[in-house]
Amino acid sequence: MPLYELGIIIDPEVPPEDETATLEKLEGIITESGGDIIDKDPWGRRQLAYPIQKKNYGVYHFWAFNVEGEILDKLNFEMRTNDAVMRSLILNMDRELRRKRKMDVKLEARAAKKAAKAAAKAEAAAATATATATE
Repeated sequence: MPLYELGIIIDPEVPPEDETATLEKLEGIITESGGDIIDKDPWGRRQLAYPIQKKNYGVYHFWAFNVEGEILDKLNFEMRTNDAVMRSLILNMDRELRRKRKMDVKLEARAAKKAAKAAAKAEAAAATATATATE
């Protein structure tokens, strides 16, 4: 099962009982489908970068979980139709980690090429300096 990360912003004006019920419902969707939640990271109430629905604050929650891909549609539908959820985002972390590893390889190759070019330039400068010193 692939690793996913869920970021969700809950409306701060929603009573805590409704917030808990919403999160339990989302957790139920994940666990009933055979998935497991690896990590829960509640950030609490934070100021938003820009107003959403004329609100400047939101309650942030981040989860990491393993689940089959078919369940994401059901999870997204629940978050879209729930009034307590202001924004949500699900990332496939396997894909993101693969992309990061690929970029790391490219950056290392560039750094090695740059270092080789600098070493060749320094070697050429040293050869030129010894050639002028022997004249």
